[in-house]
Amino acid sequence: MTTPSGTPATCPDCGFCWATTSLDDVVPGIDDAVDAMVDVLLRLGGLVAVRPAVDRWSVLEYAGHVRDVLLSIRERLILASIVDDYESQPIHRDARVDLGFYGLDTPEDVADELDASARLCTKAVACLPEAASNRTMYYSFLSPAPVPLTWVAAQALHECQHHLGDMRSVAAAVEG
Repeated sequence: MTTPSGTPATCPDCGFCWATTSLDDVVPGIDDAVDAMVDVLLRLGGLVAVRPAVDRWSVLEYAGHVRDVLLSIRERLILASIVDDYESQPIHRDARVDLGFYGLDTPEDVADELDASARLCTKAVACLPEAASNRTMYYSFLSPAPVPLTWVAAQALHECQHHLGDMRSVAAAVEG
């Protein structure tokens, strides 16, 4: 899989490598990461909403973020399969948290929604047209560089694996 010009080949924080991720890796990888996230989310009990530091989200907030990212990427893949030169909009991740849009989330609800959003996203990945590697879109934080839809699918996996690491780190910190 190709990496858009101007972007790192691997994530400097988690080591995810887009270039070595195949489309066949995406669906099972998302499934595995989301299963692990749900385990962390439901295991923490009353600590799930605790932030280990002012500048660090809680496990519940990370899980809500991944839920929203998977839904967003699903829509981006579908729209970019239909609309030529599709340009996505940012999801404003920090504002969602800061404005309290995760305030009514419960661990059980987010676990169910995370599982459902993963299934919806992976179905969209599985349905990508055969020419998905030749079709591009403008991904919000990478614009104006066009990215192949296969990269967008890999980005869904990256988001899951990256934030699973964040969730595990936060869980370890709050369990102390």
